[in-house]
Amino acid sequence: MYQPSTRNARGSALFNLIGGIVILLATLFFLVRLATSGYQPGTVEQSTAAAVQTRIQPQGAITEGDGVPVGERKGDKIFAKVCIQCHGADSATPNAPKITHNADWAPRIAQGLQTLFDHAWNGFNAMPAKGGQSDLTELELKRAIVYMANQSGGNFPDPDAAPAAAPASGASEAAASGAASAPAEGAKDTKADAPAAAGGADVMAEGKKVFDGLCFGCHAATSAIPDTPRITHNDEWAPRIKKGKDTLFKHAIEGFTDKGMMPAKGGNEALSDDEVKAAVTYMVNSSGGKF
Repeated sequence: MYQPSTRNARGSALFNLIGGIVILLATLFFLVRLATSGYQPGTVEQSTAAAVQTRIQPQGAITEGDGVPVGERKGDKIFAKVCIQCHGADSATPNAPKITHNADWAPRIAQGLQTLFDHAWNGFNAMPAKGGQSDLTELELKRAIVYMANQSGGNFPDPDAAPAAAPASGASEAAASGAASAPAEGAKDTKADAPAAAGGADVMAEGKKVFDGLCFGCHAATSAIPDTPRITHNDEWAPRIKKGKDTLFKHAIEGFTDKGMMPAKGGNEALSDDEVKAAVTYMVNSSGGKF
């Protein structure tokens, strides 16, 4: 006997089975397509190491708010952004030297660039380390110090400039030394009669090196530090030269305060006594003296 309900049930079961298989195949198809969507036949070069590196490389450089990369900021910009808060010309911060106020800066400049840098880098009294700007590099901090000091009577060298070459080098130094020490043929030895101004070529060369690295900050020919004798200004050195080299050596090595202030060894305790004496000799003999 024919039973329609039974045939319908079998047809429905078959339909459901076929539908399930279709859905399963479609799902597998989309999963495979999704997994391989980044790969396109014929463009293998896109998967090479160079191609991948190109796709993931940074699209810019990290900079500070002023748009200048860390390490490349100049002294005037750092001053305007950071230091001006305490060291501006019209600042009311107590005991903070104000830019362009030479009298405020004179005793600080006399301590030397290295001392000023150490104080600014590590903090000193009410001065926070790096002026509170923790990302400043050593060179950037030196740029800021030199900018403020040189706007206020100082004459520190540009920290970005290459170190000055030695006064004499290699063969030229040997030649100079030989010329100074060897008397001309047939001439009498006048070494004993030579003024100490010659101070010996070695002494003068050593003195110039110390002067260029330290003393220049206060004793340069164009310095504005009050009561500080400037090199080549004979009139400023004359009364000091009259005191004799032993007195000047003592003042330079131990420190001296009169109208101005001379820190011991120019603020660089690492200098030997002989190096200090050489620097004094170089300045004196370049300013009318004959030590």
